[in-house]
Amino acid sequence: MAEFSSFTQQVGDALPLLEQMGYEVTTFKATWGIPPKARLRLKSNGSTDPQMVSAIAAKAPNNSILVSTLISSAVTAKRIQSSMKLGAAVLDVDFAVPPRVNMKFVNSKDIIKDYARDLDDLEVVCKN
Repeated sequence: MAEFSSFTQQVGDALPLLEQMGYEVTTFKATWGIPPKARLRLKSNGSTDPQMVSAIAAKAPNNSILVSTLISSAVTAKRIQSSMKLGAAVLDVDFAVPPRVNMKFVNSKDIIKDYARDLDDLEVVCKN
């Protein structure tokens, strides 16, 4: 649990930078188990200048692999979003063994709410 507490503190430390980069947290889901898992969903809230995003990322502390991964993934997604002229980027960050970052991009003509109806979020219980 100490590692999970450290993890949430590191995520909390990265959030102000991510907000400056144009991201907002839409969900944070924690699953207690062995090992514990967590999922953080970030959504870009409009277009942000990629150069400004890179400048903000340069200020990020490099003392944590987790923070570095979050920041570098956010920069990459903003670059893709800008170059492809897409309306929004959604980052799903799974903190598990091994960790992973999924990036989704929504066309500005599409309804932004539709990204929330993702099959990855569907939890199904099967009974015999």
